[in-house]
Amino acid sequence: MKLLLPLKYYDDAGRVKPPTALYLCIAVLCRSLLVLIGSVSVRDNGEQLLALFYPERQYLYMNLVIAFMAFLALLLLGFREKIWQANRGWLFLGIKPLLIIAVLADLGLHIRLASIEHWQFSWVIAVTLLVDWLFFYFLIKDKHIQLMLSDWKHITPSSTTNNSN
Repeated sequence: MKLLLPLKYYDDAGRVKPPTALYLCIAVLCRSLLVLIGSVSVRDNGEQLLALFYPERQYLYMNLVIAFMAFLALLLLGFREKIWQANRGWLFLGIKPLLIIAVLADLGLHIRLASIEHWQFSWVIAVTLLVDWLFFYFLIKDKHIQLMLSDWKHITPSSTTNNSN
């Protein structure tokens, strides 16, 4: 078997591990979910915390839809062993489209926010747009993700034996 990536990008079973940048992309896209969880965990000032990040509730709901798509991709990554055992490797084909749609939706939302603000400069919008463009480029061009998805698609239940004797 020829290694297409350095050895550190493979797990003990010889499967390609997800790139760290993929998890970073998911974390950034799930930021509204993290804010929501943080506001729920703060009993006294939960509403104020939500209002600080999302003064208008409609943007929270839009961001939660975006976060939901990224969270679905995270669930597919997290339950990969179960998916392999169920012989459902085709599910991994949804990871990249889910994240691309989520990044494009986040881009569209922040372009809309900039338009509402009459294109006045905002650091939050500027940084978010830059990060979204970088993640979009990463998702489209990264060979590591392509190799990971093609590797994971062909794993069968017989090749996922549990070595915990």
